[in-house]
Amino acid sequence: MTNRRLAMTQGPLEEISLWYKYKSAVWPPIFADSGTKEPSEQAITIHNIMRVLRAFRNLTRLAYASVPITTGRYYYERPKNGGMAGLLTMWAIKKEAIAHNYAAGFEFVRQLMSRLDCPILFPADLTTSHQEWEQEHFLALWLNVIAERCTELHMSKDWEFSNGCCMEFVHVMQLRLGLPHGENWTFYNMIEHEETERKRMRNIAVFDHEGKPLSIEDGIRKIESSMAWIKGKRFDVETLEECLRLLHRTEDLIGSGFYQ
Repeated sequence: MTNRRLAMTQGPLEEISLWYKYKSAVWPPIFADSGTKEPSEQAITIHNIMRVLRAFRNLTRLAYASVPITTGRYYYERPKNGGMAGLLTMWAIKKEAIAHNYAAGFEFVRQLMSRLDCPILFPADLTTSHQEWEQEHFLALWLNVIAERCTELHMSKDWEFSNGCCMEFVHVMQLRLGLPHGENWTFYNMIEHEETERKRMRNIAVFDHEGKPLSIEDGIRKIESSMAWIKGKRFDVETLEECLRLLHRTEDLIGSGFYQ
């Protein structure tokens, strides 16, 4: 995207929106002066998943279970070694962490099922077949799902140690600022009236693993604490630092009354 075109689409919300960032990374740019770029197989799959979800009618309530998948406290608690042996060890630890996170996440969903009277979406159950997906593909999908269909976000225990969970928390808080603008795609694809959907997105409730409401201030405090702990384990916290920066900026915009 040229600087001129970027300036046409970016404003205060687009500059910080994770939804904008990951949708623009996956949805191909289509410009008259540069030809049409064919969408990737992953983008087509994401489109089709979203079309199926949009086909559900009378889905007045949908809970999203935010759980660690590839990172999280369990992963960071494993010993970190250097060199090639260390890389192989970390690969094995990541594989072990994914298995642990799935089991813990499913137990969390079981607890949610005992107290919620609505469908619950468990993202760890999505495993792609015959396609290689990167993190940006998963995030483009789940951020769209949360924005378009969900009414509540339930954060699992120790969610603040997970890069993915933190980004989902940031995303829901950013939805309180309105809808980003994309030049060649829309951020309003829902089957209901836009006014109704904007109200739902702006009011997606966020709860901790015990069902207690979480505010943006709660999230900031939790991520600050988890970052200090992870740094002490000699792991990179770049993603969490970015989440924290985005939350502070989002908090400022909410406080100023910004809405797009």
